[in-house]
Amino acid sequence: MSSLQVVADRYQLVRPIGAGGMGRVWQAVDQRLDREIAVKLVKPDLLDGPQRYEAAARFRREARVTAQIGHPGVPAIFDAGLDEDSGELFLAMAYLPGLNLRDLLDETGPLPADWTLAVGAQLASVLEAAHAKQVIHRDLKPANIIVGPQGLVHVVDFGIAAVLDAGAARLTATGDKPGTLNYMAPEQIRAQPAGPAADLYALGALLYEMSTGERLFADRGSAYEVQTAHLKELPEPVRRRRPDMPTGLDGLVSRLLSKEPADRGSDAAAVYLRLAELLATAPVSETPIRDCGDPTWPFRAPLAPARVAAEAAKLAAAPAPDRSAERIAEADLAYGAGDYNTALRVFRSLAKDSETPDPALALHCQVRAAQCLAAMGNAASALAGLSSVIERQRRLLGERARPVLRSRRVEVDMLAAVGSGPEAHRRLAGLVPEMAAALGPDDADTIEAERLLRAWSVPPQAGPGWPSQPSASPGSPSR
Repeated sequence: MSSLQVVADRYQLVRPIGAGGMGRVWQAVDQRLDREIAVKLVKPDLLDGPQRYEAAARFRREARVTAQIGHPGVPAIFDAGLDEDSGELFLAMAYLPGLNLRDLLDETGPLPADWTLAVGAQLASVLEAAHAKQVIHRDLKPANIIVGPQGLVHVVDFGIAAVLDAGAARLTATGDKPGTLNYMAPEQIRAQPAGPAADLYALGALLYEMSTGERLFADRGSAYEVQTAHLKELPEPVRRRRPDMPTGLDGLVSRLLSKEPADRGSDAAAVYLRLAELLATAPVSETPIRDCGDPTWPFRAPLAPARVAAEAAKLAAAPAPDRSAERIAEADLAYGAGDYNTALRVFRSLAKDSETPDPALALHCQVRAAQCLAAMGNAASALAGLSSVIERQRRLLGERARPVLRSRRVEVDMLAAVGSGPEAHRRLAGLVPEMAAALGPDDADTIEAERLLRAWSVPPQAGPGWPSQPSASPGSPSR
């Protein structure tokens, strides 16, 4: 245990919770605010010589940059500096309970598909926030990733190695390079500058390891062989070992592990979107929880307390009951009772809600909303938008579909309502034989349109040919 008990006359060390080549992380108590924190101490022998104060200044500057990332997956930094009594650099930050990814993988082996995608997506989100602040991690690895009790993934050790490596020659042994070998991008192995693409390479290596349970190129016999593999070889496709993984994951991992940075890209946000897309369709594994939360919880139940997050995630995954038929019946009833404002509001709301899950229903509701506008005396406005709706229905359903034919019948009503009687008659005359061919001559919709055409045997010269408030509903689209 370190002889240092209180850092900077404020932070009481309690117990060590992690260690690395540069120093040790302690669970501690902020005596001034009486809160639990973590304190990272850098070994004083790494800062020997006249450059120690310059290194400390750069350390504080980098800590400020890290603090500005402002992402829930990056621990909040409270303080940083050089403790004069011990000669140790310290970093006071939020204490992160949970399990680091290294321990999780050692305990479980390969992670289920939804966990792999969720951890990967959260990491991509952190990287996007960091890269936006020009912060490159350079040492993304399982030991630097913590999965918290609520499933939130945290990345630690941002930028510290980069700053200390630049300012203190004794931080690395001769021939070593910043980073951890199994996750190092080829440009890092070549000792070239590492940019955002290097972090994305490490993310690809992590996705590979979470999927297969093995470190990238772990079967190589020596560090030299691992370096050579990073520079020249492609790993075995993920789905060859894990056929249950999404088909799109192989291509993503392959791109992230490209040898050239330009082939990987530097857009962590795009990687997040792809992983989130794969996660949305991945089956829920319901993996037993150990010392951490389920990393899918932040996607399925983002604000749930840890104690009930599993139950909340199940509720979020349950499909909402489809009330569209009930809402259409409500709007139709209001329309029949002459309450066009209520009907218009319900039809518009349902059209908006159905646009993605059921575009045919959304278009039907837009037609009905147009009828409401016409019934309220706004036939010209209703007609202006109806033609584009009908065209969309044609593309979606086909020319002969009943909903399309019904909508064209409504359009005839609208044309008559705005005084375009001859055009209304011309379109109705063309519509009747099309309805007979598509729906049959004995179909109710065909018979109604044919009767109207016979009753209006002579094309009117001006004015509407029938009442301006259409009484007929175009009905529901075929399901």
